[in-house]
Amino acid sequence: MLKKIWKNLIVMLYRDVNKESESNDLSVLLRFLSLSQIFWLLLLSIVMAFESYAFLCLSCVLTIGILTSCMILTYEDRTPAGMYVYISVNHILVIICCYETEWKLLYAPMILACIMLFFFNARVKMKTKVYYALGEFVFAIALMIADQLLPLKTSMRPLPAGIVTGINIATHITAVSLEAYAYSLKYTKNEEKILQYNKKLEDMVSTDALTGLWNRRAMNEHLSLLENSFRKHQKSFSVAIMDIDFFKKVNDTYGHGMGDFVLKTLSSILKEEMEGKGSVARWGGEEFLLTFEEMKFEDAVKHLDDLREKIAVWDFSFKDVKLHLTITGGIEDYAMTDSIDAVITKADERLYTGKTGGRNKIVSRG
Repeated sequence: MLKKIWKNLIVMLYRDVNKESESNDLSVLLRFLSLSQIFWLLLLSIVMAFESYAFLCLSCVLTIGILTSCMILTYEDRTPAGMYVYISVNHILVIICCYETEWKLLYAPMILACIMLFFFNARVKMKTKVYYALGEFVFAIALMIADQLLPLKTSMRPLPAGIVTGINIATHITAVSLEAYAYSLKYTKNEEKILQYNKKLEDMVSTDALTGLWNRRAMNEHLSLLENSFRKHQKSFSVAIMDIDFFKKVNDTYGHGMGDFVLKTLSSILKEEMEGKGSVARWGGEEFLLTFEEMKFEDAVKHLDDLREKIAVWDFSFKDVKLHLTITGGIEDYAMTDSIDAVITKADERLYTGKTGGRNKIVSRG
């Protein structure tokens, strides 16, 4: 029963606002602040009633009613009004409590919670927020001076004074904790949005739009990392360049729709086959660059030739057209060269040798 009530309460507190111009984060925070303070004010009013502070007890009860109205305003899409009411009633209550009892009972720190709440409102300009904070500083100083100058009506007994102080501390800690949590959530959300946006931008500049593979830029960055790894830790790698045989004829005969289908299908095959072996990128047009990482050159050649054989028997079916295509590739071991440019040039030369030597082959020597 209690669990169900608690669940319904949380759902109610987190309910979205209807207006797009309203901040749901501010509304939820104001609801939690109001509700938590209502709880502590109930306890405070009980202590005041036992100590015969009738006016203070009445003030606490009236404040509870006003805080309830603050919560209601957030559900009526009038959150800014609710915030100002919350801040105003807290200032009035602080003045009354400090005048009726004593400043040292720690009523004034509630001003800090009001400042944090005001700063949380994204619709208020920063200049206004700074002026507000300065105003609160002046208010606190004035309250402290007035406490010293104005005659104290009554001095509370030590035990209830301690209880009141404890309630006030709990009220302030609860309010500041809720606001800190809200700030943390807001900051985290913004950070996540920025990271997602940055990743989206990074994907856009590093991914080939048609095939979803890395583009030349991304592969060049990866090759630089592999080169550094080889020089520092002697981690071997090989670079291969492969090209679809007679791809221009596919476009000329069947149209670019068929050509795009071939490129996307072949990219899917390459990506799947290179999993755990290395990386693949669309190098340009119908050319692909592959890296075989942390394996012997002979094994890399074998993997590349197996890939050639698999593609040779693959059915490229698009609409009512079925094609069989072949690839030609050249491969070189980085250890046999002195730079990334050199290993790519050598692999490209071997690709050209394969093209002029009959196609549908992998060239790893010469």
